[in-house]
Amino acid sequence: MPRMTLDLSVEIDQTLTDIAQQNGITKAEAMRRAFALLVVAYAEKKKPGFSLGIVRERDDHTLEAVGRVIGL
Repeated sequence: MPRMTLDLSVEIDQTLTDIAQQNGITKAEAMRRAFALLVVAYAEKKKPGFSLGIVRERDDHTLEAVGRVIGL
């Protein structure tokens, strides 16, 4: 398996640590999951009329857009 070394800001490293601890996973696994999401976002960006967003399910089971990712 290829290895990668990267420099992170203190803030990003702490956020990564928090995410890993809260989910009972390693920081490496958290990064793998983040890259998996990036792959999905990148693939969908290529499709005309598609955009990537964050939605929240309401109590009535409808969805509300609460954020949109741009610039991928």
